[in-house]
Amino acid sequence: MKARCWLPRCAVALTLLSAAWAAQAECPIPDSLSSAGPVQARWVTDPAAVQVGEPFVLMLELCPAAAQLEGVDASMPDHRHGMNYKPSFKPLGEGLWRVDGMLWHMAGRWELKLDTRLDGAAHRLTPSVILK
Repeated sequence: MKARCWLPRCAVALTLLSAAWAAQAECPIPDSLSSAGPVQARWVTDPAAVQVGEPFVLMLELCPAAAQLEGVDASMPDHRHGMNYKPSFKPLGEGLWRVDGMLWHMAGRWELKLDTRLDGAAHRLTPSVILK
């Protein structure tokens, strides 16, 4: 498999996200990617258009930056199953995380599961994504 250069696109997108947050006292995120709790997240993927059965990288930004990512998974609630692979993740600093090994093997509604921790309390973010 040919290696993809993800850094330039993701770095620009995350820089824009960070700049938007830095311009505000809080760190509000649009409702489509929001959590009702104290931790919120935004992300970009590489490639930008996720394809069925193709691996992708998830570049994630948690807000506040002090939040820690403890787990990443995804499932298809309508089909009652999850991904066939376990992704790995690593911190990049300043609330940014890189998640490798994402692969959605079917079209349909996927629920991303982001397990986070802030000030000793666990928080799960579960935004839905429709993959066509």
